[in-house]
Amino acid sequence: MKPIKISRSKIELFLDCPRCFWLEVKKKIKRPEKFTATHLGNKYDPFLKKVFDEYRRQNKKPKELEEFDFELYKDYQKLEIWRKKGVEYFHPEHKIIYYGEIDDLLIKENKYLIPFDFKTTLSKEFQVYESYKRQLEIYGYLLKKQGEEVLNLGVFYVVRVDINENFEKIEERKIVILENLNYEIYDEVLEKLKETYFSLQEPEPSENCPFCLRDFQIKNLYKNE
Repeated sequence: MKPIKISRSKIELFLDCPRCFWLEVKKKIKRPEKFTATHLGNKYDPFLKKVFDEYRRQNKKPKELEEFDFELYKDYQKLEIWRKKGVEYFHPEHKIIYYGEIDDLLIKENKYLIPFDFKTTLSKEFQVYESYKRQLEIYGYLLKKQGEEVLNLGVFYVVRVDINENFEKIEERKIVILENLNYEIYDEVLEKLKETYFSLQEPEPSENCPFCLRDFQIKNLYKNE
């Protein structure tokens, strides 16, 4: 029997709402999607990976990174595996493979890894949501489970997209650094996730989950008919 595989995005879904996680991952009832900058990022990410890989081949780094004392991760073959297959961690007690498909990595002192992710935004100011922070933390956690040395530091390469009054596209690029990432909490998070996944009972929703609120409103509507 093949082990269950749970992705980084599904761990995030669990943290957002255990009930939505249980319905989507266990019962295959997918939560409706909202349009976000993620859809724009899906267009940009493949091109950014090619750009950064070219810098990597030339042993250079883009100008936005020049002022910082870290380099692009050099092991391209391993990076490609982690991009396509994901950084995997098989939990022997859960019998679950947890994994996350990374965009890229930075390295400091030729030893310490730094989670590095591309973000694209239409907003005037890039906002670091808690889910963005957790994304870097989960990548770092999985890398540590692979035996890698990982700094409690994460980096976003942010592309802001806009248009001017002549309807010409404008792009601005910058680096955003997150410090004090906490990898230690995810052992407990995965314990709770495992309990929820294997539960026979429908879990309680998060207090402010709009999807679950709508579900219950629909149920009540039919009850009252």
